[in-house]
Amino acid sequence: MLSFITDLFPTVYAEEEKHEEVVAEEAEEEVAVAEEEEEEPEDIKPEIEEACGETSACAPLKHHLEECTKRVEDGAHEDCIEELYHFLHCVNECAVPKYFNKLV
Repeated sequence: MLSFITDLFPTVYAEEEKHEEVVAEEAEEEVAVAEEEEEEPEDIKPEIEEACGETSACAPLKHHLEECTKRVEDGAHEDCIEELYHFLHCVNECAVPKYFNKLV
């Protein structure tokens, strides 16, 4: 928040040396804050969704989606929105409980 305010309203100093010292101190503080930040944990969502996409409940829907995609690539004048919706719904139904189990 402080850097946002200082970007909008720069501080004016009577002597240039003081300004350089303040800039150096701010740079040191930014480095310290960056070092204190923790690494973010690995995202488990893609792994869980991929596993759910291969389950026996979702595999037939994935097959239908892939067939539709192939027809579209071959020039069929249709879209695969309905197939995609059904597949993603199945994956979400499978994955959501697993997200919360991993968080606990």
